Amino acid sequence: MTPVSHGSKDDHSQERAVPVRARSHASRDAIVQGALALWRTKGFAETTVTDICKAAGVSKALFYVYFARKEDVLMEMEVFTMRDAHLAAQAVASRPYALADMIKAVIEVLERNMRRYPPELVFEAVIETYRSERRALAGGATDADLAFLFLDPFQQAHRDGRLPAEADVARTARVAQMLVADGIRDWAAAGYTAHPLAEPLAQEISTLIDGR
Repeated sequence: MTPVSHGSKDDHSQERAVPVRARSHASRDAIVQGALALWRTKGFAETTVTDICKAAGVSKALFYVYFARKEDVLMEMEVFTMRDAHLAAQAVASRPYALADMIKAVIEVLERNMRRYPPELVFEAVIETYRSERRALAGGATDADLAFLFLDPFQQAHRDGRLPAEADVARTARVAQMLVADGIRDWAAAGYTAHPLAEPLAQEISTLIDGR
């Protein structure tokens, strides 16, 4: 059967939907920005959902429409930016390179982005990432599902002969990602350091991969 057209009724529904979606995005953004402002001044542990709602000018009921916990707001803040990291890896792969060069480029992007946030917030983001991965593993996730940071770059490196032909690319990418997470956690726990994170960590990971 041919669907029945409702004429202008559908048109008016679409017109109403646009501002509703706009308000929805505005409320979500207000929650994220309110939380970030509080975390910068009050710290993550001392900030409650009530505090965030007051800062954002929303009700707790609306908060829970978008987020189950304040940790979920943390994961919205894109402390770890995958898209830019992958673009940096692609730029490295466009010229002669070693695997350590690609790893360093990815970590450098993360390092630059993380320095915009308080160390405590980055530390909490790493811990929440661990929890998220644990839940994913309990649900049957594989190395390929979880190796989002290095899977695409390492697949390229494998095609380019920078990884052994027999390498398990997904597993190698997962191991590299876990090492980066541990490195970031320690770096953030120390309040960041004057020394760059990317180069020594990239060399360590590359050496371990070569040893495998």
